Amino acid sequence: MHPTRRAVYLAPCLLALGGAATSAHGAAFQLQEQSASLLGSAFAGRSADAHDISHTFFNPATLGVHAGRGAEAELVLSYIDPTFDFEADDPQAAGALGFDASASGGESALAPVFYAGFDLAPDLRAGLGINVPYGLETDYPEDWVGRYDAVNTDLVTIDINPQLGWRVDERLSVGFGVSAQYADATLSQMVSNNPSDPNDDNKLSVEGDDWSYGFNLGAHYAVTEATQLGIAYRHGMSHTLSGDAELSEDLGLGTETGGEADLDIPASLNLGVSHRLDRRWTLLADATWTQWSDFDELAIQFDEAILVDAAGDPILEQSDDYDWDDTWLLSLGTRFDLNERWDLRAGVAYDQTPTGDSNRTPRIPDEDRTWLAVGGSWYPAAAEQLSVDFGYTYIWLDDAEITVADREELEAAGVDPVDGEYESNVQIFAASANWRF
Repeated sequence: MHPTRRAVYLAPCLLALGGAATSAHGAAFQLQEQSASLLGSAFAGRSADAHDISHTFFNPATLGVHAGRGAEAELVLSYIDPTFDFEADDPQAAGALGFDASASGGESALAPVFYAGFDLAPDLRAGLGINVPYGLETDYPEDWVGRYDAVNTDLVTIDINPQLGWRVDERLSVGFGVSAQYADATLSQMVSNNPSDPNDDNKLSVEGDDWSYGFNLGAHYAVTEATQLGIAYRHGMSHTLSGDAELSEDLGLGTETGGEADLDIPASLNLGVSHRLDRRWTLLADATWTQWSDFDELAIQFDEAILVDAAGDPILEQSDDYDWDDTWLLSLGTRFDLNERWDLRAGVAYDQTPTGDSNRTPRIPDEDRTWLAVGGSWYPAAAEQLSVDFGYTYIWLDDAEITVADREELEAAGVDPVDGEYESNVQIFAASANWRF
């Protein structure tokens, strides 16, 4: 088969190596599930309400609020169950390209998070967070209509974040942290050996990983005994994902090559407020801005020119425009102190997507989303050092319009792109145990 039949497909798959750092649980790349207590209030007041050590991921200054608390450790487990259901607008047209005009791509996952904290001095406290801030697994059938865009996507990041929090005085605390973040991604998609024959496909798999480094900082201020304010900033990171690409079938130009993809993770700024209305009720509010416009281009460099473009020229480098927008996550919640053993929480949130109809892919079938959350905390009488937090969130996404299999080679063979729509939702269950030594 002529080599140009497969040449143009490697670049989109490697480009998706960056785009696959995506979550169905927060807009685009983000996994919000870093705290079981905050999940119950839809993450409202995350930088202001210093309930437990898990809040330090969002604002390291909350460490200073807990100065003098002694040593503690917390384990958070989140079970994330996303659903991505695609349906082609014209199933008959989709049949010319594949066997399935509909497909489901969501894969459930368990996300563990660990925190620890201890005092260095009366007003100085150190902490450590080991988090999974970005991640996704989607798995489509190899015969679905969008198989030339995505089959499997599997990404995990691990962020190691040591921090310091200093209680400056009775009202003000500040904090600072550094992050070492590891990212690993494996992706696959089908390649058309012969666009006029949808049964003649090859499979392309791409794998890459990298370490990157960044920092976060924040401040926490008690305006009054009832009103707390928080502000926190997390600096963006730049990953260079290095790895290999492999074809399942050798068509004459080799089956393997190496490559690099630059991935820019955006900066974020968070503002939070916590206000105690009375002895039992506390109002929580939050606004988070994420600089997704930094993710405007992804450039790829190939180690060897084993592929050529439609003109027969070797491919050594390619870039693609994403043109994403900055986003806001707005949340409002409440905490009700039922008694000395139980707290209850609830919250709602609106989470913008950075993507649009022109740059949406099956790896990122993202749209604006709405959160509805409930949760609580339990302080057992039999173990005064233990507290248990739990939360549940249901997230529904707006229907996402998408075009799949939009390829020049397919169009040249008389196969038109297929328009369709995603209906998606996510359920999240989280629980944590905090132990004070």
